Amino acid sequence: MKNNPIAPLPRKKKKKKTSPLPSFSSIPDDVIVNVFARLSKSHYSSLCLVSKNFYSLLSSPDIYFARSLVGNTDCARLYVRLWLPNPSSISHHHHSWFNLGYRQGRLSLVPVKALSSSGSPDRLNSATVAVGSEIYEIGGSNEEQRTRAVRVLDCRSHTWRRAPDMKVARKHAKSYLLDDKIYVIRGCTRTEVTMTWGEVFDLKTQTWKTLPKPPPSGDDVNSVYHGVVFGGRLYGFTVNNKNYAYDPKEERWVREAGFVGLGRISGPWCVIGNVIFAEHGRMLKWCDPRNGKWSVVHGLSLIPVFTKHYRRTQLVNHGGKLVIIWEEWNGDQRDRSVWCAVISFEKRLTPSSTMWGKVEEFNVVLDSVPKSFKLSSCLSLLV
Repeated sequence: MKNNPIAPLPRKKKKKKTSPLPSFSSIPDDVIVNVFARLSKSHYSSLCLVSKNFYSLLSSPDIYFARSLVGNTDCARLYVRLWLPNPSSISHHHHSWFNLGYRQGRLSLVPVKALSSSGSPDRLNSATVAVGSEIYEIGGSNEEQRTRAVRVLDCRSHTWRRAPDMKVARKHAKSYLLDDKIYVIRGCTRTEVTMTWGEVFDLKTQTWKTLPKPPPSGDDVNSVYHGVVFGGRLYGFTVNNKNYAYDPKEERWVREAGFVGLGRISGPWCVIGNVIFAEHGRMLKWCDPRNGKWSVVHGLSLIPVFTKHYRRTQLVNHGGKLVIIWEEWNGDQRDRSVWCAVISFEKRLTPSSTMWGKVEEFNVVLDSVPKSFKLSSCLSLLV
């Protein structure tokens, strides 16, 4: 009789050791930034709530630099500057910057908090110009004293820095960007205007130099109240309908035979493509500079800015669409509200050239502001 061997017990399978899932804290910051740079900015507000580190990364200049490297340029933002009374002092005011964005499905102005200051006092009547992702604030006045000072707001980090001073103190000056140079005209006294009517700031060399005057003598040069950059030139228009063009290559002004009738428009202007838009007589008008003929934009009769009393208006090209910011008295006239409209355009060629506007959005973006406030400027930047 054979002995049956005892069957060996089945071996227990060893459980494989599982490593813990990696946490976000173990991922290098540069990798996270590289991933976030590929996302739409519409997700950033939610991601900021995940952790303090996410908030810090999404608030730093690194994220915008990374977005530019991967070609993600959907970051056009609109900055609006208001001159508001200081709550702690009735006699003093301060500038406040706002972003135009969405809150609860409608356009709103959201305050922008600058993280640090250049140390210079806030100024009224300063000129502003957008350069890439930065805003240059030029001249202005503090306690009625004109200043030569220039400071720059970095809209990626929301920090201020100083830039080289102008040669002459100016307030109520006009500023324009053309070929990596900032042109600043007027804003000085009658005595100074003979020598320093305008200045040019070279962004590459960070230096100022005097801009030559247009050719007219007498008070014609002082009557240049409107300017526009178009076709690689800076155009200046006078109340006498004498127009001049500055050629940056030749560095001189010449009389301009075209642009007939543009000097008669006194409201704010905006260039979109090869068309100039302007508010005039509570209507939005458009002009092809080649013939100088102003025509009314059709289809905008429902926008309150063209049908009600208002005081100040700003026009800005924002991604090929026209954004209009304006102020309007509230019912009791104790305070005012700020409105915004976004308009796209279609040019129809038959039976004649007509421009039609489509109102994509319009609503109040600030319900109540003190009656002493001022709508200073509105700029579109790629940040």
